[in-house]
Amino acid sequence: MKKKSNNRFAKIFLIIVLILGALFVFRGSIYRTIATYKEDGSRKNYKVKDKNLAIFIENNIKSSQAGDIESIVDLSQEITDAALSYDESAKENDPNKTVLLHKANTQGYAAFAASVGNYLIDRYKLSEVWEAKPVKGKLHLLGTDMHSRFKNKSFKEYDFVIFRNKITKKEITIDPSLYARRGIERITKQ
Repeated sequence: MKKKSNNRFAKIFLIIVLILGALFVFRGSIYRTIATYKEDGSRKNYKVKDKNLAIFIENNIKSSQAGDIESIVDLSQEITDAALSYDESAKENDPNKTVLLHKANTQGYAAFAASVGNYLIDRYKLSEVWEAKPVKGKLHLLGTDMHSRFKNKSFKEYDFVIFRNKITKKEITIDPSLYARRGIERITKQ
């Protein structure tokens, strides 16, 4: 009798572990299915001017770094994640300053990632074709505008970054603060 209950417990435990593992592995796909972002205005696009920021970016480029746009998008998120910690109360959005402060809100994360993205786009000579820009966004969960449901500032101004091909208009959208907190690399834009 005891062996049967232990065996049943082991099976249930294994099923729970498998379900949790699948949720973790597919978290990006699940998130992109339930959450969408809507562009709701533009934000200032900062140039890398501070030598500390330029050095930080250069020091984080791997020697084997590919120069294609997907690799640049990924690297801009990795560099942003390495430079900043999420702080909803942070006020500064200029990446030339947040690199020294080491903290930012969603606006600061988007500004930083777009700035790093454009720096890398220039470095790999893709600026004739690609650009990165931070945008003011609205977050929708299951089609519901979260801005109208909550008074929380983090839902009111939920910035993200659009990497746009100037010729084909193809877009790659990212939420660098979400990447830093949850490891989700791409988002869905409405």
